[in-house]
Amino acid sequence: MELRHLRYFVAVADEGSVSGAARTRLHTAQPSLSRQLKDLERELGVELFDRRVRGVVLTRPGRLFLGHVRQVLKQLDDAIDVVRNAPMTIRVGIIPGLETFVLPEFRRLAREIAGEVDIEVTSAPSTALIQYLKDGNLDLAFARPSVTDLDLHFEPIDRHRISVFLQAGHPLALRPELTFSDLVGHTYVAVNQRVAPFLRGEIDTWGQQRGLALSPTHVAGDIASTFSLIMATDGFSLMPDYAERLMPATLTMRPLVDGPAPLMLAIAYRPLLLSPVQSLVSTVASSWQRA
Repeated sequence: MELRHLRYFVAVADEGSVSGAARTRLHTAQPSLSRQLKDLERELGVELFDRRVRGVVLTRPGRLFLGHVRQVLKQLDDAIDVVRNAPMTIRVGIIPGLETFVLPEFRRLAREIAGEVDIEVTSAPSTALIQYLKDGNLDLAFARPSVTDLDLHFEPIDRHRISVFLQAGHPLALRPELTFSDLVGHTYVAVNQRVAPFLRGEIDTWGQQRGLALSPTHVAGDIASTFSLIMATDGFSLMPDYAERLMPATLTMRPLVDGPAPLMLAIAYRPLLLSPVQSLVSTVASSWQRA
C-alpha cells in the first residue's frame, strides 16, 4: 500500500465516481485509477466500493476506512506544513572569544535575508572548524583563512591586531606602547600552538625576523586560562586585540610598535553546494562586506 492509493481512495469516495475523480481531481486515466483501487482492495481483503452503473457507493468497510484515512492524510499534511514552515537551521562555527562580537551581527543579517532562522553554534580552534566544515558538520565558520583549503571559500570580514596583555601593575604597563625588545627577558605566557596555530605562527615569524624567538615560559589552553596565568605569574601574553573586551579589570593591553601581522578573520563556507542554507550563507557573507 502506498500513499497514492489512499489519496486515490479519498478522491473517488468524495466524487462518488471513478471517472469523475480521474478527470477532475487526479488528472489520470480511468482504467489506471480503477486498477489502483482494485490493488488497494486486494491488499485490504475487503471491497471498499459498491460499483454501480451511475458511479460508486462506499461499502460499510469503505466508510470505516475513509474516516481513518482522512485522519492519516491530515496528519501527514500537517507534518509537511510544519517542515516547510520551520525556521532554517544554520550550523555555525566560531573561534572561542568571538561569540559575543560576531554572532549578533550574523543573526541580524540572516534574519534580515531569510526571516526566522535557528542557529547552532560550535566553538573550536580555527583548524578544527575548517575540518568540521570540510566534513559537512558545519554550514559556515568564522575562521582564519587557509590558503591550502582550495575547496572552501573565505570571505574576509575583519582584521585583529596582536597586542600585549599584562597586569596593570607590571612595569611594562607604564609605557603607552611596546616593542619586541621590551618583551625579551619577561615571563611569556603563550597560547597553545594546537589551539591557536595562526596566532603562534605570526608571533614566531615576527620574532624570527628580529633575530630572536620568544620562548614561552608557560602555555595556556585558551583565552581564560591565559588571563589566569598572566595574573599568577606576572607575565605577559600576545593575543588578538578583541581579547581586551574579555579580560579582567586587573589586566591591561598595550599595542606593539611594528608588531606581528594582523590576523585575518573570514567567513568560510563550501561554495559548490546548492542548498537554501548555502545560498543564505553566501548572501550573508556578501552582505557582511557591505555592512
